[in-house]
Amino acid sequence: MSQSIDLKQADRKVFTASFDDGLVDIFISSVTLMFAVGPLTTAYINPYLGDFWGDLLGTVMFLPLWGITYLVLRWIRKKFVGPRRGVVKFGPTRKRKMSTFSWLMLTLNVVFLILGILFAVVPSGPGWLNVLPFSAMVLISFTLAAYFLDLNRFYIYGLMLGLAPIVGEWLYREFGVSHHGFPVTFGIATVVIFLVGLVKLFSILRENPFPVEEPTPQA
Repeated sequence: MSQSIDLKQADRKVFTASFDDGLVDIFISSVTLMFAVGPLTTAYINPYLGDFWGDLLGTVMFLPLWGITYLVLRWIRKKFVGPRRGVVKFGPTRKRKMSTFSWLMLTLNVVFLILGILFAVVPSGPGWLNVLPFSAMVLISFTLAAYFLDLNRFYIYGLMLGLAPIVGEWLYREFGVSHHGFPVTFGIATVVIFLVGLVKLFSILRENPFPVEEPTPQA
Protein backbone atom coordinates (compact mmCIF):
# COMPACT_ATOMS: atom_id res chain seq x y z
CA MET A 1 0.00 0.00 0.00
CA SER A 2 2.81 2.38 0.96
CA GLN A 3 4.65 1.53 -2.24
CA SER A 4 1.52 2.31 -4.29
CA ILE A 5 1.19 5.70 -2.60
CA ASP A 6 4.88 6.43 -3.18
CA LEU A 7 4.54 5.58 -6.88
CA LYS A 8 1.54 7.89 -7.23
CA GLN A 9 3.40 10.71 -5.49
CA ALA A 10 6.44 10.13 -7.70
CA ASP A 11 4.26 10.14 -10.82
CA ARG A 12 2.64 13.39 -9.70
CA LYS A 13 6.01 15.03 -9.01
CA VAL A 14 7.41 13.98 -12.37
CA PHE A 15 4.33 15.23 -14.21
CA THR A 16 4.15 18.58 -12.45
CA ALA A 17 7.91 19.02 -12.81
CA SER A 18 7.65 18.64 -16.58
CA PHE A 19 4.28 20.33 -17.18
CA ASP A 20 3.84 22.93 -14.45
CA ASP A 21 6.00 25.72 -15.85
CA GLY A 22 3.56 28.65 -15.76
CA LEU A 23 3.10 28.75 -19.54
CA VAL A 24 -0.37 27.21 -19.30
CA ASP A 25 -1.36 29.95 -16.86
CA ILE A 26 -0.14 32.63 -19.25
CA PHE A 27 -2.10 31.11 -22.11
CA ILE A 28 -5.24 30.93 -19.97
CA SER A 29 -4.83 34.62 -19.17
CA SER A 30 -4.75 35.38 -22.92
CA VAL A 31 -8.10 33.59 -23.26
CA THR A 32 -9.74 35.26 -20.26
CA LEU A 33 -8.53 38.61 -21.60
CA MET A 34 -11.30 38.31 -24.19
CA PHE A 35 -13.95 38.58 -21.46
CA ALA A 36 -12.28 41.68 -20.04
CA VAL A 37 -11.55 43.55 -23.28
CA GLY A 38 -14.11 41.92 -25.57
CA PRO A 39 -17.14 43.84 -24.26
CA LEU A 40 -15.32 47.12 -24.91
CA THR A 41 -14.40 46.23 -28.49
CA THR A 42 -17.81 44.78 -29.40
CA ALA A 43 -19.55 47.83 -27.95
CA TYR A 44 -17.56 49.94 -30.41
CA ILE A 45 -18.23 47.62 -33.38
CA ASN A 46 -21.93 46.91 -32.77
CA PRO A 47 -23.25 50.34 -33.84
CA TYR A 48 -21.79 49.71 -37.30
CA LEU A 49 -22.49 45.97 -37.78
CA GLY A 50 -25.32 45.19 -35.37
CA ASP A 51 -25.30 43.01 -32.29
CA PHE A 52 -24.79 39.61 -33.92
CA TRP A 53 -22.02 40.50 -36.37
CA GLY A 54 -20.44 42.88 -33.90
CA ASP A 55 -20.23 40.19 -31.21
CA LEU A 56 -18.94 37.65 -33.73
CA LEU A 57 -16.23 39.96 -35.06
CA GLY A 58 -15.27 40.98 -31.54
CA THR A 59 -14.70 37.31 -30.68
CA VAL A 60 -12.90 36.41 -33.91
CA MET A 61 -10.47 39.30 -33.36
CA PHE A 62 -8.93 37.36 -30.47
CA LEU A 63 -8.14 34.24 -32.53
CA PRO A 64 -4.86 35.66 -33.93
CA LEU A 65 -3.86 36.70 -30.40
CA TRP A 66 -4.40 33.17 -29.09
CA GLY A 67 -2.55 31.65 -32.03
CA ILE A 68 0.45 33.96 -31.63
CA THR A 69 0.47 33.46 -27.86
CA TYR A 70 0.40 29.68 -28.27
CA LEU A 71 3.30 29.71 -30.74
CA VAL A 72 5.40 32.04 -28.59
CA LEU A 73 4.81 29.99 -25.43
CA ARG A 74 5.58 26.78 -27.29
CA TRP A 75 8.85 28.32 -28.51
CA ILE A 76 9.72 29.40 -24.96
CA ARG A 77 9.07 25.89 -23.64
CA LYS A 78 11.18 24.32 -26.39
CA LYS A 79 14.01 26.87 -26.27
CA PHE A 80 14.32 27.73 -22.59
CA VAL A 81 12.27 25.39 -20.38
CA GLY A 82 12.84 22.02 -22.07
CA PRO A 83 16.65 22.11 -22.04
CA ARG A 84 16.62 22.99 -18.34
CA ARG A 85 14.15 20.31 -17.21
CA GLY A 86 14.69 17.55 -19.74
CA VAL A 87 12.18 15.34 -21.52
CA VAL A 88 9.91 13.05 -19.52
CA LYS A 89 8.03 10.00 -20.77
CA PHE A 90 4.86 9.28 -18.83
CA GLY A 91 3.69 5.85 -17.76
CA PRO A 92 0.43 4.15 -18.72
CA THR A 93 -1.44 5.47 -15.66
CA ARG A 94 -0.65 9.09 -16.47
CA LYS A 95 -1.39 8.59 -20.17
CA ARG A 96 -4.76 7.04 -19.31
CA LYS A 97 -5.54 9.92 -16.97
CA MET A 98 -4.68 12.49 -19.63
CA SER A 99 -6.76 10.63 -22.22
CA THR A 100 -9.76 10.60 -19.87
CA PHE A 101 -9.31 14.31 -19.23
CA SER A 102 -9.17 15.08 -22.97
CA TRP A 103 -12.38 13.16 -23.69
CA LEU A 104 -14.19 14.73 -20.75
CA MET A 105 -13.21 18.23 -21.84
CA LEU A 106 -14.24 17.51 -25.44
CA THR A 107 -17.63 16.23 -24.29
CA LEU A 108 -18.14 19.20 -21.98
CA ASN A 109 -17.21 21.68 -24.70
CA VAL A 110 -19.78 20.14 -27.06
CA VAL A 111 -22.46 20.24 -24.35
CA PHE A 112 -21.61 23.82 -23.41
CA LEU A 113 -21.61 24.84 -27.09
CA ILE A 114 -25.13 23.45 -27.52
CA LEU A 115 -26.29 25.16 -24.34
CA GLY A 116 -24.70 28.41 -25.51
CA ILE A 117 -26.58 28.24 -28.80
CA LEU A 118 -29.83 27.53 -26.96
CA PHE A 119 -29.31 30.50 -24.65
CA ALA A 120 -28.55 32.67 -27.67
CA VAL A 121 -31.78 31.62 -29.40
CA VAL A 122 -34.06 31.67 -26.37
CA PRO A 123 -35.12 35.21 -25.32
CA SER A 124 -32.84 36.59 -22.63
CA GLY A 125 -34.03 36.56 -19.05
CA PRO A 126 -32.71 38.44 -16.05
CA GLY A 127 -28.97 39.06 -15.98
CA TRP A 128 -28.40 36.51 -13.22
CA LEU A 129 -29.88 33.72 -15.34
CA ASN A 130 -27.57 34.59 -18.22
CA VAL A 131 -24.35 34.39 -16.22
CA LEU A 132 -25.07 31.32 -14.04
CA PRO A 133 -24.62 28.73 -16.85
CA PHE A 134 -21.30 30.31 -17.79
CA SER A 135 -20.16 30.28 -14.16
CA ALA A 136 -21.11 26.61 -13.83
CA MET A 137 -19.22 25.78 -17.04
CA VAL A 138 -16.06 27.50 -15.82
CA LEU A 139 -16.20 25.89 -12.38
CA ILE A 140 -16.68 22.39 -13.80
CA SER A 141 -13.94 22.82 -16.42
CA PHE A 142 -11.31 24.14 -14.02
CA THR A 143 -12.21 21.62 -11.33
CA LEU A 144 -11.62 18.79 -13.80
CA ALA A 145 -8.37 20.40 -14.96
CA ALA A 146 -7.16 20.80 -11.38
CA TYR A 147 -7.93 17.17 -10.58
CA PHE A 148 -6.54 15.51 -13.71
CA LEU A 149 -3.51 17.81 -14.07
CA ASP A 150 -2.72 17.83 -10.33
CA LEU A 151 -2.57 21.62 -10.32
CA ASN A 152 -4.37 22.75 -7.17
CA ARG A 153 -4.24 26.44 -8.05
CA PHE A 154 -6.66 25.71 -10.91
CA TYR A 155 -9.36 25.26 -8.27
CA ILE A 156 -8.75 28.89 -7.32
CA TYR A 157 -8.75 29.95 -10.98
CA GLY A 158 -12.09 28.22 -11.46
CA LEU A 159 -13.51 29.96 -8.40
CA MET A 160 -12.25 33.37 -9.53
CA LEU A 161 -13.48 33.03 -13.10
CA GLY A 162 -16.73 31.38 -12.03
CA LEU A 163 -17.54 34.22 -9.66
CA ALA A 164 -16.37 36.92 -12.10
CA PRO A 165 -19.65 37.19 -14.09
CA ILE A 166 -21.77 36.96 -10.92
CA VAL A 167 -19.78 39.69 -9.16
CA GLY A 168 -19.76 41.68 -12.39
CA GLU A 169 -23.54 41.51 -12.61
CA TRP A 170 -23.74 42.68 -9.00
CA LEU A 171 -21.42 45.62 -9.75
CA TYR A 172 -23.55 46.47 -12.77
CA ARG A 173 -26.82 46.42 -10.81
CA GLU A 174 -25.60 48.12 -7.63
CA PHE A 175 -23.04 50.61 -8.95
CA GLY A 176 -23.77 50.88 -12.65
CA VAL A 177 -20.40 49.49 -13.73
CA SER A 178 -20.44 49.27 -17.53
CA HIS A 179 -20.64 46.06 -19.56
CA HIS A 180 -22.03 44.09 -16.61
CA GLY A 181 -18.75 44.51 -14.75
CA PHE A 182 -16.86 42.11 -17.02
CA PRO A 183 -13.92 44.47 -17.72
CA VAL A 184 -13.38 44.83 -13.97
CA THR A 185 -13.88 41.28 -12.69
CA PHE A 186 -12.32 39.43 -15.61
CA GLY A 187 -9.60 42.06 -15.86
CA ILE A 188 -8.53 41.41 -12.26
CA ALA A 189 -8.69 37.62 -12.75
CA THR A 190 -6.67 37.87 -15.97
CA VAL A 191 -3.92 39.93 -14.32
CA VAL A 192 -3.73 37.54 -11.34
CA ILE A 193 -3.47 34.43 -13.54
CA PHE A 194 -0.89 36.07 -15.82
CA LEU A 195 1.28 37.17 -12.89
CA VAL A 196 1.13 33.72 -11.26
CA GLY A 197 2.24 32.15 -14.55
CA LEU A 198 5.00 34.71 -15.01
CA VAL A 199 6.33 34.22 -11.48
CA LYS A 200 6.21 30.44 -11.95
CA LEU A 201 8.08 30.65 -15.25
CA PHE A 202 10.84 32.95 -13.98
CA SER A 203 11.20 30.84 -10.83
CA ILE A 204 11.79 27.73 -12.93
CA LEU A 205 14.27 29.50 -15.21
CA ARG A 206 16.17 30.81 -12.20
CA GLU A 207 16.26 27.50 -10.34
CA ASN A 208 17.16 25.40 -13.39
CA PRO A 209 20.13 26.88 -15.27
CA PHE A 210 21.16 25.56 -18.65
CA PRO A 211 23.22 22.37 -18.31
CA VAL A 212 26.89 22.99 -18.87
CA GLU A 213 28.59 20.55 -21.19
CA GLU A 214 31.82 19.26 -19.74
CA PRO A 215 34.79 19.16 -22.11
CA THR A 216 35.59 15.70 -23.45
CA PRO A 217 38.87 14.50 -21.98
CA GLN A 218 41.53 14.01 -24.62
CA ALA A 219 43.58 10.86 -24.74
